[in-house]
Amino acid sequence: MKKLAFCALLAAQPAFADQPVTLNFAAEIGGQPFACDATYAGMGATGAEVRAVDFRLYVSGVEMIAADGSRAPVTLDESDWQHAGVALLDFEDGTAACANGTAPVNTALSGTVAEKEYTGVAFNVGVPFAMNHGDPTVAPSPLNLTSMFWNWRGGYKFVRIDMVPTDRSADGPKGWFLHLGSTMCASEGKTDAPAKPCKTPNLMEVTFDQFDPATQTLVIDPAAVVAEADLRVNAPETSPGCMSFPRDADCMKVMAKLGLDYGDVPATEQALVTAR
Repeated sequence: MKKLAFCALLAAQPAFADQPVTLNFAAEIGGQPFACDATYAGMGATGAEVRAVDFRLYVSGVEMIAADGSRAPVTLDESDWQHAGVALLDFEDGTAACANGTAPVNTALSGTVAEKEYTGVAFNVGVPFAMNHGDPTVAPSPLNLTSMFWNWRGGYKFVRIDMVPTDRSADGPKGWFLHLGSTMCASEGKTDAPAKPCKTPNLMEVTFDQFDPATQTLVIDPAAVVAEADLRVNAPETSPGCMSFPRDADCMKVMAKLGLDYGDVPATEQALVTAR
């Protein structure tokens, strides 16, 4: 009889509920809204004028932060833009200078979180190791974009923000590309996935203790990240711009501003994402 009464008491208790949450993002270049047909002046150490020809990034590990500092994971909805906790933010629309992109865009994340009052948000820019080194040609969306993939060894480009100076010389670099991804990944070859996590996973952590998703937007702008880089030149025998690879002079004044150590250069506070 006591057991039946206890079960009845449990049944009478309200179940823990989840509440919906939406995080809105915006893309800017130097404080101006990103558009595939726009140019942006005053970029980098020499004030270059650039066109942005791509603007995409992966986000994972989303959490909401309570006033006491505790965190609750956000379960992202399953869609073409979100799968197994990984989401793609895509601001280019395949037009004008973004001809190598795709027409659909995605500027928000949606999911559910345990019902509670929250004061902040945290997430990673990047793809977790367990999902980062598969075959994109058979992966579910949004991990099926080969344009966002290096190779099996390195995995995905967590960030792809491609800029092209409008006044570059004929023998100058074809562009200045900000690509973030895992490096120093040990495997037999570029088409082999590493068996253990990369030495520099380069998952970028973003945290805002004070953020209200109902009234605020998360703004992504590379201007502060590349403020000390010369976008009109490229270090000899390296990839255009900074693609996260070790010992690239073009990354020396960039990676720290993504909140990441780079060689002997210690990380500073990330400057790519702000809350507004």
